[in-house]
Amino acid sequence: MAPKKKSTGTDTKKRILDATLECLRTNGIVGTSARAIAAIGDFNQALIFYHFGSVNDAVIQAVGSMTERQRDRYRTRLAEADDLAELVTIARDLREEDARLGSISMLAQAFAGAAGNPEQGKQLYAQLEEWTGVVSEGIERSLGDSPAASIVSSEHLAFGISALFVGMELLSAMDPEKAPTDELLDEFGQLAQMLQVLLASPLMQSLVPPKTNPAPSS
Repeated sequence: MAPKKKSTGTDTKKRILDATLECLRTNGIVGTSARAIAAIGDFNQALIFYHFGSVNDAVIQAVGSMTERQRDRYRTRLAEADDLAELVTIARDLREEDARLGSISMLAQAFAGAAGNPEQGKQLYAQLEEWTGVVSEGIERSLGDSPAASIVSSEHLAFGISALFVGMELLSAMDPEKAPTDELLDEFGQLAQMLQVLLASPLMQSLVPPKTNPAPSS
């Protein structure tokens, strides 16, 4: 009989982070406690405090580990979008995948728990910036050199989109049957197609300021 593999500190920390995310997904932030996390992960709750110091710190690091995985996944998928219509289609696919995985739900629950904790809020916001940075890259690439690119900040728009997705997840959880999430995303897709046609029109192209050649150096 082969000897049982000994668990390392890294393995234990990963188990705690995975259990913390699962606890956020299934119990919400109100039900995320050391006891609940330990029950899900089948370990002694004292390990949470030994490795992370507090439940709040475990939540922050768990969200950080999830965000890192999601960032790479988003970057790969959004790189496939050549225009706004494709960007919205891919964003909708990602949102549906995230809904199945519970990623946005876990993020939303963590944010809700940090509402009265400014320090924790700043740390979680830094995790959101990792996410919005990738979305901003996709928006900037999709807008290209269109007139909208000189008017709209891709960073601000990415922030708005991220806030919308997190907010939709929080509201949808209250009454999934009444929340018009799918209908709203359908309408965004139609608007993106209309905007794409408008941006490609001669009228809009005429609004793009001509490129000036740099003055020759003396």
